[in-house]
Amino acid sequence: MPIAKREPDFLKTLERMYHDSKILFEEGAYYNSCYLCGYVLECALKFLLCRYGRKTNGDNYTWEDVKRHSHKLNRLNQELEECLAITNGIPPQYRLDSSRICPYIYSGREGYSHWDPAFRYGECPAWDTREYCEHYIEESERVFQFISGIIAGGV
Repeated sequence: MPIAKREPDFLKTLERMYHDSKILFEEGAYYNSCYLCGYVLECALKFLLCRYGRKTNGDNYTWEDVKRHSHKLNRLNQELEECLAITNGIPPQYRLDSSRICPYIYSGREGYSHWDPAFRYGECPAWDTREYCEHYIEESERVFQFISGIIAGGV
């Protein structure tokens, strides 16, 4: 019997990753907490593109469009920037400036690279520390609040 699949829900996934990352942080599982924080930003960017983005040809973004970027935060952010530059793009209030709001996750700091799911096997020792993970938690909180503000505004 085939398994039923449904379209991805980037908003629900963002919320799930956000809550789980906080639980892991409180339990001292810093590495996995950092890992999930990156998904919070990724899902936020995908949500914004699907909900508000328009391609250069005027078409709306679909989940298939953004899902093919997998974990490429820089590419997702670039597409969001391109949407803002287009007349029919998304309104500026939906712009998530990842490099400003999430410098640790998006760009990397203190000699470590940006978030990358390739680090899932332990390649980023900073993620094992509470201090570094706190940055990721703070940044994912900013992303969550940004998206929550959009949703609460009824848009």
